Amino acid sequence: MRTILFLFLSVFLAACGSNVQRSETGLEHEQKVVIIADVLIGNSITVAAINNHIINGKDLTPYATGVVGAADAADENRQILVIKLDKGSHRLSIKSPAGAVLFAKDIYLADGQVRTIRL
Repeated sequence: MRTILFLFLSVFLAACGSNVQRSETGLEHEQKVVIIADVLIGNSITVAAINNHIINGKDLTPYATGVVGAADAADENRQILVIKLDKGSHRLSIKSPAGAVLFAKDIYLADGQVRTIRL
């Protein structure tokens, strides 16, 4: 009986003396801008910390059902660029390789908002 009591107290004291582990789970709200166009590669984009970045094939997101929220056959052959941004107001500018402005606008992103821009 003493050995059982001794083992119980040993385990109890070891459990009480160990560190407390905490974990949190929740939703992470990301703000995104989704740009869809026939041709994005070669164009330059300026938004937030991205300054005059030339878009290449590695920047693009492959089409999948749900990229924009629903399947759209017209978007399957188009190029899609997804940019994660902080919430707030941003100046978005897209220029062609020749320097012509294709899109320039101030956009506001609320918490968890996804804005879709079709060129």
